[in-house]
Amino acid sequence: MIVVSCRQGFGSDCKLAGRLLVREYPDPARLDELRDVGMSELRDRAAGQTVGVLVHGYNTKLSEVLTAYGEMQERMTRAGLLGRQGCYGLLVGFAWPGWTRVAFLLARRAANQAGLFLRELMNELRGTAQAVDVQTHSLGARVALSALRKKDGTAARHVLLSAAAVDYTILEPGRFFQPSLRACARCVVYHSRRDKVLRQAFPVGDSPDGIQPALGLNGPRSRAITLRACPNVHVVDCAAVVGEHSGYRKADAYYQHWYRVASGAALERYEKL
Repeated sequence: MIVVSCRQGFGSDCKLAGRLLVREYPDPARLDELRDVGMSELRDRAAGQTVGVLVHGYNTKLSEVLTAYGEMQERMTRAGLLGRQGCYGLLVGFAWPGWTRVAFLLARRAANQAGLFLRELMNELRGTAQAVDVQTHSLGARVALSALRKKDGTAARHVLLSAAAVDYTILEPGRFFQPSLRACARCVVYHSRRDKVLRQAFPVGDSPDGIQPALGLNGPRSRAITLRACPNVHVVDCAAVVGEHSGYRKADAYYQHWYRVASGAALERYEKL
């Protein structure tokens, strides 16, 4: 797997690097087996491909990131998302310093800054790739939405936000990340009311945006506003198949829906798995 990191020294939990670092891990379970990859080689490998980019969440060590990405790579292959006839010709994992369990506000700030590095990566890929999709978990939603917010031509085809640890009004007109919707064809919000992490810890942790529920708990605040003012937002209730914060990557139904998104199938604006 190709992993692009903006962590200092590639693996720091709390410090940003000065530039993007690229490595290939033949086996994500073996951190000691790696090969440094130049950005030019990554561009060459992305040429003509549809690229999937994975963005992890808060409080995740590099070893945990690689384990999660390795599991997702296997499940994506089984679901037809990867492989010779798959939706993606190249999968790239993005690593950013997500801090630790007791430092959500610092991680929130780091996510905004990491968005600048993800924007750089997306622009590098877009130079040769056919299209770029971004899938996020938890606070990774803030990283991706930050990458797309600036009006500089950065764009993704599809953005998939699972268990998004941003507040449930943040995509509405006049809110901070509403401009990010103009930089993607479709933004798919996956949520589960059974996510105890978002229900119990998020509202206080994300207090700079006000004490609000998380987007990844019950979806956007207003169905009416979403339908009227956010025409490329699709909302998927995953409560029947996802019972915990990290449950998306283990749910076959999630990957099956992701396949529908990546293959360009028509989607309902609101649906349930």
